[in-house]
Amino acid sequence: MKKHVLTLALALAATGAMAQANDTLAKIKASGTATMGVRDSSGALSYTLGDGKYAGYHVEICQRVLADVQKQLALPKLDVKYLSVTSQNRIPLVQNGTVDIEC
Repeated sequence: MKKHVLTLALALAATGAMAQANDTLAKIKASGTATMGVRDSSGALSYTLGDGKYAGYHVEICQRVLADVQKQLALPKLDVKYLSVTSQNRIPLVQNGTVDIEC
């Protein structure tokens, strides 16, 4: 019985995650814009260069993922907006759709 409940819970969670992912992709396709959550000062992982520009390993990963999303959605141009996040608010901002991607 526990095994079946766990399987059902995992299936529902996966379905919810897929639905949210599809909503995010639909939003990106419709607007031609994606919002990336970035950290201002996380060492070499994510840091600000000033003037709204960011660099670092996590930023580069997100940029590569978004380049692939742009290709898969057949968008001629994808504008990327950056939103500064903290370790406390990054997950809730992804969950509520304020941020489309965060690495």
